Amino acid sequence: MKVTILGSGTAVPSLQRNSSGVLIQENGVNSLVDFGYGNLKQLLNLGITYHDINRIFFTHNHPDHMCDLIPFLFGSRYQLDARKKDLQIVAGPGFQEFFDKLMTAFKHWLKPTEYQLNIFELDEGVYEFETLKVRAEKVKHIAMSRGYRFTNGKGKSVALSGDTDYCQGMIELGKQADLMILECAWPDEEKTEGHLGPTLAGRLAFEADCKKLCLTHFYPPCDLEDIRKTVQETYKGELVLAHDLMQFEI
Repeated sequence: MKVTILGSGTAVPSLQRNSSGVLIQENGVNSLVDFGYGNLKQLLNLGITYHDINRIFFTHNHPDHMCDLIPFLFGSRYQLDARKKDLQIVAGPGFQEFFDKLMTAFKHWLKPTEYQLNIFELDEGVYEFETLKVRAEKVKHIAMSRGYRFTNGKGKSVALSGDTDYCQGMIELGKQADLMILECAWPDEEKTEGHLGPTLAGRLAFEADCKKLCLTHFYPPCDLEDIRKTVQETYKGELVLAHDLMQFEI
């Protein structure tokens, strides 16, 4: 299983960090977890086009986690090379209503011309998608927010938070995971409700006992070396700080 950070940033525009998105590749299947702005171009940098994505998982529907869905669907209609492979979008309760309003706002311009698009709303539980087993849990951000754990046929796993505060659901998803990808949006002194700072990120990773921790979703005030020192006071496992197009082989 290959995991690529498409965007390690936030809502704040940056030349160094695109907004949130992760690509998971397993047995020829390309799955996205979130699709923030800048991610579509990052996929092109990897040689992946709108034809090649099999499924999109959304942790929630905030703009910095899903805005590139709009040009993706628009581009998939390109009359000389329209997408033909069906597409599934997976998200928490309430996403269908949101998506229907999005489609109405853009009239016919996002509607598929040569493929089928299916929305699958999930709640907490375990689901199977091709060779991946996916566990979803509520995380502490907004009502729709879901974190995910992807496990392949060899038992290798990656857990992803999307946006979250410290919560039991994310601890459960991250337990003994080979890789856990957590947001760490703010330094502790700037922490806001629904997001993690380094102290709580370290505590969450320690309690989950994940094998490797990747922190991402950094707002500009973050001092990465201070984050590293603070997290390592609690979490003693391998720690990496994300940058765009960072890759992991699990």
